[in-house]
Amino acid sequence: MAPATQVIINNEAIKTDYSEKSAIGALYDELSKGIESLKKGDVYTIDKAWEEIDKI
Repeated sequence: MAPATQVIINNEAIKTDYSEKSAIGALYDELSKGIESLKKGDVYTIDKAWEEIDKI
């Protein structure tokens, strides 16, 4: 299990615990978006994909 992360916003601590289950859920959601994008014909070239990745 991933360690808990503490975030301080406006001098108020918020503890967030990211579990493996929530990480897999987030990955699934992003993959689902990608599959829907492919079905609609919104396809990126590998060069465009790397440009987007490099921005992150």
